[in-house]
Amino acid sequence: MSSATRTETTDLTAEEIVAFLDTHPEFLEQHPELVAKLVIPHQAGSAVSLIEKQVEILRNQNRTLERKLIDLIEVARANDAAVERIHQLMLSLMDANDLPDLLHNMQDRLRHRFGADAVTLLMFRGDPDKVEFGPVRRVDFDSMQQEFQQVFTTGKPVVGRLRPQQLEILFGDAAGSIGSSALLPLGTRGSLGLLGIGAESEDQFGPTLGTTFLERIAELLTAALRRHVDSVQEP
Repeated sequence: MSSATRTETTDLTAEEIVAFLDTHPEFLEQHPELVAKLVIPHQAGSAVSLIEKQVEILRNQNRTLERKLIDLIEVARANDAAVERIHQLMLSLMDANDLPDLLHNMQDRLRHRFGADAVTLLMFRGDPDKVEFGPVRRVDFDSMQQEFQQVFTTGKPVVGRLRPQQLEILFGDAAGSIGSSALLPLGTRGSLGLLGIGAESEDQFGPTLGTTFLERIAELLTAALRRHVDSVQEP
């Protein structure tokens, strides 16, 4: 019986030993005398003890976790800053006494708090004599259908580099200097208008920018426009 047991033990494969230690992680703790005898090859060619190797692994894992934590903190800070900017934009829109005041506040906030170098609002509703001034142009919805079909179809903001024709429609002579932009549909699938925000920097509104905060801005501006402009209610 004893001989059979030794034979079976001798015939254990490396996979079986690994499986056993994986199932019984406390084994080496129960047999500390083995720990001092175990050695693990080092990258430099020398041998280190199991404890030293474990310490090295834990240090590497700790550095990885620290980097992940730093990244999470940076993301959280960026999100907090974005929330604060949107909050201030909301307050400025709420404080507006009339449409000119509203549009001035919107443009000022977008330029100074969101890094916009150009702002254009294309309105599909409202009396042209009342809405077409400042950053606003009253245009026909049907004339914009083909060029901005994507945003009308999805009803979601688009960020990154717009097509030259789109930039020309939105920013006119300044189109050539726009390195990145955000296009926000206002109302249901853009039925009220389109807000174009352009920046000279290619990174300001890059394609990796999340659109959640832009959607909130579109919702705020849509609600504000409905308060100050006649005949902008959707059918």
